[in-house]
Amino acid sequence: MILNRGELDGRRYLKPESVELMTTLQTGELATGFTTGNGWGLGWCVVRKPQGVSETLSPGSFGHGGAYGTQAWIDPTAKRAYILMVQRANFPNADNSDVRKAFQEAAVEALGK
Repeated sequence: MILNRGELDGRRYLKPESVELMTTLQTGELATGFTTGNGWGLGWCVVRKPQGVSETLSPGSFGHGGAYGTQAWIDPTAKRAYILMVQRANFPNADNSDVRKAFQEAAVEALGK
C-alpha cells in the first residue's frame, strides 16, 4: 500500500500527498538513524546516500527496523519492498546488520537491479 502511494487493491487508504510527506526527508543533512547516509521522514528512515547496508537501495528508499531485528524497506525507484522477518533478542543494531545486508544483496541478485 505504501509502495503504491497509499492505495491497495483499488482502495485508497492514504492520500498520495500524505505518503509523500511521510517518506520525504525531513531532517536535512543531520546525522540520524542507525546507519550512515540516512535521515528521517515522518515515521520512516529515508536513504539519502546509499552506502554500507543500504548500498543496494536507491536514494529516497525508506523503511524501518523493529526491536527484535525485523526489517522493512521500500525502494520506490525499483518498485520493491524488502521484508526480513527476524525475532532475535540481543541483536545489536539490526538496521546495520550483516544479516540485513546479505538478505538485500541476495534479493537484488535474484531479482536484478
